[in-house]
Amino acid sequence: MTTIHKATGAGDFLTAVPAMLGYRPSESVVAVPFAGTRTIGAMRFDVPAAENAGSFAAVAMGLLVKVENATGFALIVYGEREQAEAIGSAMTTQADMCGMQVIDRLYVAGDAWGRIGEDGTEALPETPAHLAAMLTASDQRAGAALPAVDEALAAQVAEALPTDLPVALAMAGGDLLDAIEQALSWDGSDLDAGAVALLSAMLNRPATRDIALVQWSHGFAAGESALDAQIGWEQGEEYPAHLARVMWGEGPRPDAKRLDAALTACRYVAALSPEDAPVGPLAAAAWLSWALGRSTHADAYARRALAIDSEHGLSQIVRTFVDAGHLPEFAFSR
Repeated sequence: MTTIHKATGAGDFLTAVPAMLGYRPSESVVAVPFAGTRTIGAMRFDVPAAENAGSFAAVAMGLLVKVENATGFALIVYGEREQAEAIGSAMTTQADMCGMQVIDRLYVAGDAWGRIGEDGTEALPETPAHLAAMLTASDQRAGAALPAVDEALAAQVAEALPTDLPVALAMAGGDLLDAIEQALSWDGSDLDAGAVALLSAMLNRPATRDIALVQWSHGFAAGESALDAQIGWEQGEEYPAHLARVMWGEGPRPDAKRLDAALTACRYVAALSPEDAPVGPLAAAAWLSWALGRSTHADAYARRALAIDSEHGLSQIVRTFVDAGHLPEFAFSR
């Protein structure tokens, strides 16, 4: 039988959870895995209907048990008490079956919090300044909004958008891999229209987009391998399995700082690209968000891309991953 350990300072713990996520959750279930007494990340899910709590708990627990070194978890439901009771009960049942320790079960409704299974609530403590500074969005959805951009720059990007990518790369005085790498150091306050247009064209071509995603994940040498593999595949050779695994979220953990920088670049490209040109950058942003474990943002970018092109392949794949609760394998290792 699972023993529920009531952590001291639960209110203070709740003020730290949004900082761990980078936003204030709403209508969410957050599971915080622990290795002993140490937190090892957090997972956010949409709140299920009470009648779906059992199936939700099975999926959520299936993900929690995959987290490397996890021995238990704390559960926080951001929603109504009735929802929290159903979810808390279902998660406890699943924890019993899987041998996972339940550290605490909490719910947050407005500015108050309580423990699932107990009467009474308390006001949420004020968020300390050093934690409040880490909150970059009002909730989990706002973080996927594209940045505000200058209309004049957007017009310049539209004018510079190339129709012949190899010629455009040659005219830029560099090559494909250089352009991909340089995007990681972009300053959003000083973007070059030509560089943005070039990356937009690259991301709207599946072959060059996939080379970019592999290179952003694992470095310049990986980009060279991906480029060689793409050329070989177009000549009838088999695409190397270790490179294909990157796109499916398998293999070594990517460099999160590189993924973050690439995501920033893709968000600017999507915001500045004209008409149907945002599709590729949005799909890339969706994949990068998914690779970073931000499925809510990944879903938002993919949906936005599919609203422009309902048949877009990578966007459909990312949405399938999110709908199935599938995260990259490296999301569970540290």
